[in-house]
Amino acid sequence: MARASRLLLRTLVATVVGALAFGTAPASAQPAADVLLSGLSAPKPLTMGNDGNPVVGQGTFGPPGPILEYVLHGRQHRQTVEVFGSVSIVDIAQTPDGAWWAIGTDRRLYRAADGAVQVALNIRTYQRTDPDPVDQDDFAAESNPYGLVALPNDDVLFTDAANNDLVRVTPEGDATTVARFDLQRISTSHLNGDFPPFLTAESVPTSVAIGPDGWAYVGELKGFPFRPGTSHVWRVNPYDEDAWCSLRTPESDCTVYAEGFTAIHDLAFNTHNGFLYVYELAAGGVLAYEEGFDTGDFPPAVLLKVKKYQRTELAAGELSQPGDVAVAHDGTVYVTDHMFSDGRLLRVRG
Repeated sequence: MARASRLLLRTLVATVVGALAFGTAPASAQPAADVLLSGLSAPKPLTMGNDGNPVVGQGTFGPPGPILEYVLHGRQHRQTVEVFGSVSIVDIAQTPDGAWWAIGTDRRLYRAADGAVQVALNIRTYQRTDPDPVDQDDFAAESNPYGLVALPNDDVLFTDAANNDLVRVTPEGDATTVARFDLQRISTSHLNGDFPPFLTAESVPTSVAIGPDGWAYVGELKGFPFRPGTSHVWRVNPYDEDAWCSLRTPESDCTVYAEGFTAIHDLAFNTHNGFLYVYELAAGGVLAYEEGFDTGDFPPAVLLKVKKYQRTELAAGELSQPGDVAVAHDGTVYVTDHMFSDGRLLRVRG
């Protein structure tokens, strides 16, 4: 996934997003996002712990940092939790059995339980045995694991943005490729320069969430030419093996749930009312976002509240350099942002 891989690796060794028009709130308007924590170091990982509190990981795009738990018991305060030591992590999840899981920037999947941390899976090694059938870069074993979620049976799922697949891993470390994501023919009319009218783009799946129906929902960045509005959310049977996610040859175990997004960075569900929260890099897409690395001025991120064809942008103009989104049992929405500056955890109204 040539340019998409370089972008993700650049801010992970990576990053991603954008969609729909956004507006800047008037100066007199009350902010729709409350800052709960600031001064964090690249806090991309965000999940809801089994105790109902948001848990933030640090150090994805910089020096390793501790996991921080934001505890809501009468007053706001932070608690440092040293679960994975000096491992810089890309995403985190907690399974029902209480174990903590993390994707490391070293492309290993870690499991922490009973005071011990173990490597559950060397993802790079696994992907060497599981090459990407739609690779366009002559590196079919390329790997860039980016999104992680827990399943009710204590397994976890992760998306590999470079290998274009979704993988399930058991507590014993057994891995199964659940689904693979096909190429898509994309117009290049939005680009300046000498390009053919269409290019085939890799899916670049960045995120995964479990819906109220128990199925996995996968958000994609969509690779070069990074055309805004071409990213999909796929609905996948999490217990399948080698499902094929394709617009050309759809299968019942992997179908498009929603489309028309731009470079999705993370997903989360409110399991009570079925709303899906889609966190995108920027309304202008990847190319607009990437300019921020040169200018230091990143465009606003986009957070959408989605239910099929109903879409509402939340906290418009208030978020930038998106991390992750998570939804508490009571419906409270949390996000992390400012990945390359003063990292924040925020609570979003709406």
